[in-house]
Amino acid sequence: MKIMNIQVYQSFLTVVQCRSFTQAARFLNFTQPTISNHITALEEEYGVTLFARDGKNVYLTQAGKSFVPMAQQILEDYQKSRDNMRQFQKKNYSLKIGVSTQGINFYLLPVLLRLKQKFPELEIEVNRCMTVESTLDDAFCKKLYDFAFVHIDVQPLYTRRVQLWNQPMVWVAARELYESRGCDNDIYNYPFVGYPASEVYYKHLQSKIDFSRLKHFLTFSDSESVLMAVQQNLGIALTPRVKVEKELANGSLVEFPDCYSGNMPISVLYDYELDFTLPCKHFLTLLKESQEKIRD
Repeated sequence: MKIMNIQVYQSFLTVVQCRSFTQAARFLNFTQPTISNHITALEEEYGVTLFARDGKNVYLTQAGKSFVPMAQQILEDYQKSRDNMRQFQKKNYSLKIGVSTQGINFYLLPVLLRLKQKFPELEIEVNRCMTVESTLDDAFCKKLYDFAFVHIDVQPLYTRRVQLWNQPMVWVAARELYESRGCDNDIYNYPFVGYPASEVYYKHLQSKIDFSRLKHFLTFSDSESVLMAVQQNLGIALTPRVKVEKELANGSLVEFPDCYSGNMPISVLYDYELDFTLPCKHFLTLLKESQEKIRD
């Protein structure tokens, strides 16, 4: 099916108004052959003659007269569609994201970099929420975020959920503390620096770890303080491996054996009725590509 240029309808209506191909060309700042080509294209598309020509005079045929209100409606609908789409174009340049833990940002930031390369004017806001519950509440009750990233298997009503990454969780100690204990690999023999008992980090390792046997020493509500305490030789901690890659590589931290490790799923959730702008669609595509890359 041939797709007609919207300009040919404007040319047709201008010829009708001016009753002249020459005047219509001047009014639209086209050449006369261009106007003639537009009218010819319409006549070939619909298989009718729209104008009768008598020298310099131009008259509408019966088909032409019938076509006038149709062409007017086409132009009106086209303008309405442009006006309507402009509303969405304004929304294209804003993306708000809530994350339930800072560790998610290690996976998210490379995706956001690629998204900004595709949409340079896109404004992106990422907010760290204190808990999974507050992340979900802000995203789906208060409608503060377009996407919510969480580190627990949960899905509120009327949302879509895509599991993206399995975040490796490891036990670490400062090298000085580890060596002072004779390089003991038994985590139950060390003081434990952790999060509040309700912290979901631990739920994914309950099949491997008896948390009641841990020697609780300090509890912090944020991961930065936990890692700072570990670096000060105050105890060992469970942390996303991605947060301590550099410290493990340079040897300042020591990782305990795999038998204590496990994975924590990270998912993205969004409302069923999310207004899917082009950046939103591309964002999801990039997330899935990132998921496949990490899996490979």
